[in-house]
Amino acid sequence: MNIRPPPRRVAVALAVAALALIGSTSHAEDKVIRVGVLMPISGPASYFGVQGKQGIELALEQVNAGAGPAGYKLQVQYEDSACSPLQATNTVKRVLEQFKPHIIIGEECSDASLAIAPILEQAKVPLLNAGSSAVKLTESGYKYVFRIFPTADQQGTLLGRNAYEKLGARTAVLLYEKTNAGVDNADTFEKVFTAAGGKVLARIDFGRDVNDFTPIATRIAGLGKVDVLPTFGLEGQTVRLAQALAQARVVRGGGGTAIQMGSIWLPWGFEQKAGPSSEGYIRVVQFDPTERRKMVTDFNAAFRAKFGAAETPTHINAHAYDSVLLVAEAVRRGATDSESLRDRFSKMQGVEVTTGRISFDAKGQTSDLSVIHFVETQKDLSWKGMAW
Repeated sequence: MNIRPPPRRVAVALAVAALALIGSTSHAEDKVIRVGVLMPISGPASYFGVQGKQGIELALEQVNAGAGPAGYKLQVQYEDSACSPLQATNTVKRVLEQFKPHIIIGEECSDASLAIAPILEQAKVPLLNAGSSAVKLTESGYKYVFRIFPTADQQGTLLGRNAYEKLGARTAVLLYEKTNAGVDNADTFEKVFTAAGGKVLARIDFGRDVNDFTPIATRIAGLGKVDVLPTFGLEGQTVRLAQALAQARVVRGGGGTAIQMGSIWLPWGFEQKAGPSSEGYIRVVQFDPTERRKMVTDFNAAFRAKFGAAETPTHINAHAYDSVLLVAEAVRRGATDSESLRDRFSKMQGVEVTTGRISFDAKGQTSDLSVIHFVETQKDLSWKGMAW
């Protein structure tokens, strides 16, 4: 059978149609916002990665439902930055080259976040940070760094002021991890507390390789009357530190009088791990799952439906979830690439998320202190919200 070629005008029409189809398919495929997520999946801070991924996965299901925000899908690639400046640096360089993200969410640890910020600034890729408190992150003049986590200044100022005014504390011993975040938190507390008239009896720092806190607790027990113990460290070490302080009869959980205080380092569930030693512990939390705000109760219900009816979301689950919501909100407002994401973030004011309301200032730092809540651990290891 002889098959004649189509007339020229038909061939041209077919070619145009084919190109239009290819263009349409390409356009559909291009409607993706690539999100690189750097988090500690290994090492002593790996609980950040586990809980952060849960929050992100839940948010992705919701924002990608149907056509997604403004017809876009969010595509996520997880990477282990191990809470380490060196690994985070190597990882972000590889991600930029291979995945070509429009935005990076991460890191949880301040030292790692400080290491990757200048790299992303040079690449002009926004960094949306949810878990680092070092002041330098948003005080270094970066134009592509945005943080929804309260700084050490914001947290430490309230801790120091409330210790003196609300608790009537006059003496303190500072306990802190020897990192940028640990030092910043301790410095701010000391500045505010001493300016009010309080006295810091000792500053005791420790590295992440310390597991036995008995010598530190014994030293504190010999200092005389200590009213408050501001503590800034990762969960595992803080559990052991609280237990050592209780064994030395320094803190309320061990029959002492000192009150341990802390900032946003410890997730929901810390009390169950520390046991009775945590009684009376007062700390700042970024997310209070007992809050009755509708966005919180809806998030709690969705989290339990996905991960188990007995599960309670932590602040790490929540701020990771919020990070995805904010990216989606920027896309709804017209963001399509790195530059427009940066532009939309810079204009966000009063955006409600599970942790509070986000209002970015000119430095990219959330200035709304609704993301700070105070809770006290009760004898039965439950939380009591405090109107501070």
